[in-house]
Amino acid sequence: MDIDIEQCRENDKIKEIISSSGLPIKYIKLLLRLSDGIYINGVNYNVKITDDGVSILLISSKPENRTGLFRTGALTNIFYRIREIEKENEEIETEIRVSEGLIEVMIQFG
Repeated sequence: MDIDIEQCRENDKIKEIISSSGLPIKYIKLLLRLSDGIYINGVNYNVKITDDGVSILLISSKPENRTGLFRTGALTNIFYRIREIEKENEEIETEIRVSEGLIEVMIQFG
């Protein structure tokens, strides 16, 4: 996935990508809520809409902005939100991949 650093710094750009994705409204609302949670927890991230679902790439915690450096509390809060989304929506499956210090959250909609 290409990392657009400017996009990572602007939550509104990411929310625009999610809103115009063509996904059902239910999933757009869930993703926007997750997006806000990631932003509030001070994590730089990027979003890519795929045929299978959504890929969210967690890059680093603010204010350090060093790739692969995350605050434990921020990640805990984000993973908790993802778990809650899964519990409330049985058709959603998630997978986490870690590669080269980046955390990729793959979300697939049933």
